[in-house]
Formats: sequence, C-alpha cells, structure tokens
Amino acid sequence: MTPLLRLLLRAGWAPLVVLIFHHQIQHTPWRQRLDFLMHYSGGVAIAFFLWHALDCFAHRFGSLTPFARYLFTFTLACTVGLFWEFAELFSDVVYGTHIQQTIHETMRDLIADATGALTTLVLTWFVRCFTAKGGTADQPPVSQV
Repeated sequence: MTPLLRLLLRAGWAPLVVLIFHHQIQHTPWRQRLDFLMHYSGGVAIAFFLWHALDCFAHRFGSLTPFARYLFTFTLACTVGLFWEFAELFSDVVYGTHIQQTIHETMRDLIADATGALTTLVLTWFVRCFTAKGGTADQPPVSQV
C-alpha cells in the first residue's frame, strides 16, 4: 500500500468530516454559535492528520525524535489554521462574503485551532504513555520476539 493511501485511510477521514460539518453549518443560524467548535475540531482533525502524515512519510523525510514530532505537528497544524484565516480574508475581499466580522473573532478562531491541535497532541501523549508496554511516552514499546 502506498504511503499516501495509507495516510488517507488512517487519518484522511478526520479533516474530511470537519469540512463536511463546516459546509453543513456555515449557512445556518447556528454558524455563529458553533464557530469556535468548528475551528477547534479543525485543529483536532488537522493535528491528527499531520501526526499520521509524519509517520507515513518518515521513509522520505526521515524519522523525528518524539519531541520534534510533537512540535512539528503542532506548528504545522497552527500554520494550516493561519492559512484557513487567510482564505477567509481572501473570500471576504474578493467575493464580499463577510466571513470575518472582527479581528477579535479571527484571533479567537486561531486560538481555537491551536487549542484543538494541542488537545490532540496531549491525548496522543497520554495514549502513548498508557499503551507503551516496556516503553515510555518518548520511546516506542520494545517488541517481544
């Protein structure tokens, strides 16, 4: 199985679910109330996707230390959130959509994205801590032959 197909099967569903949810909600009366949740879930989903992407493409880019993997995933997820906000601004300027109401809302969206990404990484760390047999959160478990 190719690394890209493995990534899409393993983690591609997460951003797709969030995008579908976002598309369904954006033109409803609930959009404003669910805006933070949409950005938070986007941060969760993209961090989950990127975590697995770093694993699936380690053969091409090299494997990272556990700390570097957490840091790189968080940084990439925040960058995706930032570019999402750029896309919203582009839509407002070019198409007159008025997605971004205030700078306060934009900053809140970026905080939601980063908080979602951080949540994913903290949960990943906890899962690795409690499922590692003979290893620690920073070391993979020792395989038993």
